[in-house]
Amino acid sequence: MKLKLFNHHSYQLSFCREMLTIGIEQTRPYLSLVLAVLAIAFGQYPLLNQQTMTLWVIAAILVMLLGLGFKTYFSAQRIQQLDLVGLRRAEYGGFAYSAVVGLLWGNSSVLLLPQQLDHNLIITMIYLGVCAGASSIAIFGLAHLLVGSIFALTFFVARFPVVYPDFYGQLIFLFLIFHAVILRMAWERNKIIVANLLLNIEKEQLLAQQALEVANAKQANLEKSAFLAAASHDLRQPVHALMLLGHALKLRLPTGENAELIQRMLEAGQALADQFNNLMDLSRLEGGVYQLNSSTVPLAEFVYRLLSAQQQSAQQQGIQLKIHISKLLLNKAVMIDSGLLTRILDNLLGNAIKFSSARHKVLVTFKYQHGQLNIRVYDQAMGIPIEQQQHIFKPYIQLHNPTRDRAKGIGLGLSIVQEAVQLLGGRVILTSTLDKGSCFSVSLPVSLVEIPPKIVSHKMDLRVIGKSLEGKVLLLVEDDPMSAQALMTWAKDWGLNVYHYTDPRQVKPELRPDLILSDIRLPSEWDGIQWLSEWLDWWPNSRGVLVSGELLAETHQRAEQEGLLLLSKPVAPDLLVQTLAGLVR
Repeated sequence: MKLKLFNHHSYQLSFCREMLTIGIEQTRPYLSLVLAVLAIAFGQYPLLNQQTMTLWVIAAILVMLLGLGFKTYFSAQRIQQLDLVGLRRAEYGGFAYSAVVGLLWGNSSVLLLPQQLDHNLIITMIYLGVCAGASSIAIFGLAHLLVGSIFALTFFVARFPVVYPDFYGQLIFLFLIFHAVILRMAWERNKIIVANLLLNIEKEQLLAQQALEVANAKQANLEKSAFLAAASHDLRQPVHALMLLGHALKLRLPTGENAELIQRMLEAGQALADQFNNLMDLSRLEGGVYQLNSSTVPLAEFVYRLLSAQQQSAQQQGIQLKIHISKLLLNKAVMIDSGLLTRILDNLLGNAIKFSSARHKVLVTFKYQHGQLNIRVYDQAMGIPIEQQQHIFKPYIQLHNPTRDRAKGIGLGLSIVQEAVQLLGGRVILTSTLDKGSCFSVSLPVSLVEIPPKIVSHKMDLRVIGKSLEGKVLLLVEDDPMSAQALMTWAKDWGLNVYHYTDPRQVKPELRPDLILSDIRLPSEWDGIQWLSEWLDWWPNSRGVLVSGELLAETHQRAEQEGLLLLSKPVAPDLLVQTLAGLVR
């Protein structure tokens, strides 16, 4: 193999820069002067030729200054800017410096005196120490090590016949062996340093690549979420309009042969809205834009109210749904984000019911242990193979829906569960046995608090609630024609007098509406949040609601800071009736 003397012959430019930086950092130019003074101080300096001694000390000072200049000029910052030509010059400069140091200490033999063994022993020991310490210059390359060693050895042993006339041959042989050993050790050290440096560079490259991949993945998620958030406003409009028009049609035809068709249409619209909301939820959770909003949740009441909505679906399929809440939780509330808890329970329970058969049982248990709310959902479905258990938490994965029956969703439920649980600082574990069923265990860190006092409300018929809207004036500010037409049709069926504007700048102060319903994206410099705040200042007795397809957390935070109620499209018509009726009471 061809021997390569300089680093730039063997390695890439970036690696050579690192080697040069390390070599210069290890260079100690001032040691030349310190050791020179020690050599004279501990030796028999009265016996030395004063002129020779003075010249040698001056040479040591010059070598020190040369080394300091070399080290100062090639700072770490400057080295990183060197091109190949500049790097070669730096290595050649280091080569010259190594040669000068070798000459200096090789010529330290001028301090040796015939028949002064004690004095010569001190000089020789200092020389050998310098040679051993100077082996660090191997980091510059093999050429630096060889030139320094050869010059030092050649000039130092040149005086041996004069100083040691009786046994100079043996001493020269011993010094040759010593230098060979030093060279061997220095080169082995160089290999170790190179290997470690290459390993560190490889590790840094892998870490940088990993960081880049993570950043790219996060950026892709953010871009996907930004796209969905931007598109959601337009995508939600037709779903919102469909729900409102269907509800208006149901009010006009409450009975008869078309009533069932209308109900099926509403159910289909609600299924579409649910799937759309699931997609948006997953986007917000994965994109990191969801803002946690913990509140006091009376657990037992919350659970029974939430699961009662699933009870009808379970009964229709002949499935027995059971709930067990530990005694400790019956009269306690938990501090948690109720929206995320709703998503977790809805999706886990919905999956258990959808994939179970008639006469099967679904059991949901709630326990509190060691600061953790433990939720378990058991089913008696067909179970999940071990090799598939990790895949089911990925989006759009459905193991038992090969025909892609949309009645069973689109495979986002468990992805939402996993993202929501992680955001709450918890974990979800699946245990499943084929042909026997599955159990999803969710552990969430929560704190228990006393249930706050509340005003007991009685459930009223929606038509009774809607009576309070008759004759009221509604200002509707909506620039989407489809949503606007649906809202006007729906609102008029509830007896509201609707004034519709597409441009908020056309609204006049003399209107004085009872209720205001406004979108957020409007064709003006201000958005709906700013306009609604302005209108409420105009009309202190009016009440307003924002209805929008916006998903950005900043938008919801701004509305909350202004004390405004924001409903996300598509809004359930029943919820909209209850909200507006509640505002006029």
